[in-house]
Amino acid sequence: MSNFVVRGNASGAGTFTLQSPNIAGNLTLTAPAADGTNGQALITDGAGQLSFGTVSSSTYGLFYKADPSTVAFTKTGAGTAQIKAGTRIEVGGTTVTFSSATTITMPSLTAGTNYTIWVKDDATIQATSNYSSAPSAGNWRRIGGFHYAPGGNASGTSGGDTTPAINEYSLWDLKFRPTCPDPRGMALVADSFWADIYLLGVDHLTNGTSAYNVTIADGSSPPKIPTKFGGNGSSAYGSLNWWEGAEVLQSYGKRYPTYDQFAALAYGTTEASSGGTDPVSTILRNTYTSKWGIMLATGNLYVWGANFGGGAAGASYTANTGGRGSTYQMENAA
Repeated sequence: MSNFVVRGNASGAGTFTLQSPNIAGNLTLTAPAADGTNGQALITDGAGQLSFGTVSSSTYGLFYKADPSTVAFTKTGAGTAQIKAGTRIEVGGTTVTFSSATTITMPSLTAGTNYTIWVKDDATIQATSNYSSAPSAGNWRRIGGFHYAPGGNASGTSGGDTTPAINEYSLWDLKFRPTCPDPRGMALVADSFWADIYLLGVDHLTNGTSAYNVTIADGSSPPKIPTKFGGNGSSAYGSLNWWEGAEVLQSYGKRYPTYDQFAALAYGTTEASSGGTDPVSTILRNTYTSKWGIMLATGNLYVWGANFGGGAAGASYTANTGGRGSTYQMENAA
């Protein structure tokens, strides 16, 4: 049997002490057979086996993906998804490693709802409808999310279907997401840009700019004035002209689509047709769902575009900015 040897200090100064903790039973730690290299430390496997390894000083906030160019999750069914193999995440000082693709625990999913994906320091991975609070006590970290849509995306150019499903283009993670502060209710269009899934609602202060089955903001039902621009939480604009809508979106770090972006986000919807009536709310009319899952993408309401002014229209200054100046030429609707 090998002996455990502690050598004395060659200078004879100072004392090196190994002291056992106050434990009821025995504790056995098996040391490695050889010394490590410069800068390495002893690391335990959690079962008493020690080995030398490199300890990174940059694990705080770690969110590593084997493929950093894609989202960390894969849709595996209408209501199921996995985190990809090779993903490593720091949670409360612990590095959680998913060596193989791991199924995300899902709640009972509700159509038209945004879900947040959480990871615990024991490698539990779970989705909930709560964006701000962890699923339970302990160390959790919010790492992504998705939208569970009321209907499926278009597979061709005739719109989608009425079967609720995870919108695969709405999957986001900490390093694969829109640049605006809140990534919920958005979808990635053609690997190019993110767009709101739903039309702007009147009560965006409560629901955000993209929510299912809420009253659509339009000229008859203007949106609430953002608190960042003088709103008090209940006051609304008197209309929904280009300037007012742009101000609402700006308060969320968003903007209107350009014409080419609008054409892209609407791809897959049923072109050159009409829903027939004002939808009033952000409902599902699957005929007008795009490939990317954008709802009521065409055929229902005019929407403002980022392009400003019309080349053929008469030009003049119009006082349409709520007393804060005038614009030259009327704006374009996409």
